[in-house]
Amino acid sequence: MYVLGLNIGHNATACILSSGKVIGCISEERLSRIKNHSGIPFSAIKSLLSEEKISLSDIDMIVVDDAYLVNKSTTFVEDFQKSYLKKTFLRKILSKINNKCPSVYKYYFCFVNPIKKVARRRKIIEALSSELGVSKKKINVIDHHEAHALSASFNLDQEKRTLVLTLDGEGSGTCASVNIFENSNLKTISRTWKGASLGYFYSLVTLVLGMKPLQDEFKVMGLASYSNLNSYFGVYQTLSRLVKVESSLEFSSPCDLSFADEIIFKATKFQKFDNIAGAAQKVLEERVCEWINLAMSQTNIKDIALSGGVFMNIKLVKAIGQMKSVNSIFVVPSSGDESNAIGSAFYGHKMLCKDKMLSAEIKPLRDLYLGPSYDSEIKNFIKENKLDVKYVVKKPNNLHHEVAMLLANGEIVARFSGRSEWGARSLGNRSILANPAISTHPALINKLIKSRDFWMPFSPSILDSFEKAYLKDTGKIISRQYMVATFDVTELGKEDLLATLHAYDLTTRPHIVTAVSNPDYHDTIKQFCRITGIGAVLNTSFNIHGEPNVLTPKDAISVFERTHLKHLVLGEYLIKK
Repeated sequence: MYVLGLNIGHNATACILSSGKVIGCISEERLSRIKNHSGIPFSAIKSLLSEEKISLSDIDMIVVDDAYLVNKSTTFVEDFQKSYLKKTFLRKILSKINNKCPSVYKYYFCFVNPIKKVARRRKIIEALSSELGVSKKKINVIDHHEAHALSASFNLDQEKRTLVLTLDGEGSGTCASVNIFENSNLKTISRTWKGASLGYFYSLVTLVLGMKPLQDEFKVMGLASYSNLNSYFGVYQTLSRLVKVESSLEFSSPCDLSFADEIIFKATKFQKFDNIAGAAQKVLEERVCEWINLAMSQTNIKDIALSGGVFMNIKLVKAIGQMKSVNSIFVVPSSGDESNAIGSAFYGHKMLCKDKMLSAEIKPLRDLYLGPSYDSEIKNFIKENKLDVKYVVKKPNNLHHEVAMLLANGEIVARFSGRSEWGARSLGNRSILANPAISTHPALINKLIKSRDFWMPFSPSILDSFEKAYLKDTGKIISRQYMVATFDVTELGKEDLLATLHAYDLTTRPHIVTAVSNPDYHDTIKQFCRITGIGAVLNTSFNIHGEPNVLTPKDAISVFERTHLKHLVLGEYLIKK
């Protein structure tokens, strides 16, 4: 049985499930080269079907969540940003109502949303049927936060009770939910309406700081560490009044936070940008940890799973990991709306199994290398594009050792190999690598290639055998192989991982590499370790800042030629300028 799961909102994504196993997942931006591409992921669907050698007629069910209408625009994020900056007439009116009579809009929304939701689902089915040329009977629409919650299920013990919490800006009128996962079933016990959204709160702080909401929140998080409580206490007190946690496991707010840009602007006026970031991060961490603690107390469940875009905040995940009451934490990798394609696909699998009276077995997802591989095409690509004429191209007997030698000698090497990673993090197959102990590497990589903001650190890929030697207190977070959290480091970590540490708080966001998950990449790091004694490499995405990560050999060569990169691994080949 084949199920196609879709996200048609920002960072549109397609996922194919076969008999309960994820066999492919890819975001449209990788193919269109439009960052955060929104809409129906036509190219992603085509790519997945081609890889599996099937057609849409072979798909038994298509599932999508109901947060977004099918939109012809491919730039949802930019449209969202402009809606705040442009201040449309309707937005001005709603903002004034929000400031003076906040409860009026909430009651209006709670009355209208269920009606709009039914109409939106009907329009989604009609549009997908028309655009994809499939029967409406094949298409199912599910709740946005249900899709988020189900995206965690691929790595949960199906028999064990797990508390699944979702948190984002909003979707389907909801910004947060508390669920219990047991015997492969999901039971929702609490939902928060979008007006009390911590996701919106953090995005509006991002906007106030002159950055792009739905895109630059991670920069605010990075800035937050440069401040301290004494410096931001005043603005923290003001911002903390905007969100509270209720005994019903809902968040509440005295205003609708999706229209609170003016309120937040006034609250932060004349404050230093790092203090604003620090205060916002503290409010986020305190409220979410309070919410989780209350949920665990009421349900008596200590094993938790986290999904939704707010949990992309790795410092928040670190704070949750430090809660004494938590037993274990699974964070959905790349937990923004792109992961809803996976959650939607699992929902379809469950429905098909139910119809056929079968057990809905879900097979664990062992790694995130779910995109296409181009290794078999690279030899012809090099020849057709005359790369052996432009550059020095060789096929080493021991490629991993040669790369390790280059890294040991301080060179920067781009690696393009095997199936591409799905999600926001580069996990070695579409990565730029460097020696993590050389302190000048971050500035050099930014100067030659990345052009990132100076306060944003890079990450290490660490051999699993070196994890305890480098990192402190990792035990509770069981999905750390996906770069989902930041950790304090040991004294040895401060030496060997120097170029990957946050410059102020000296934390790092690790990717733990095993021989099972990625044998070739693991061997490359292992060879580097034999030469240097360091069991890690610096790993950053293979792209120019602001562009999607590379997918194809053409993308890789484009970045190689437009930057000062000197070395590129392209499949089995090593290319040098």
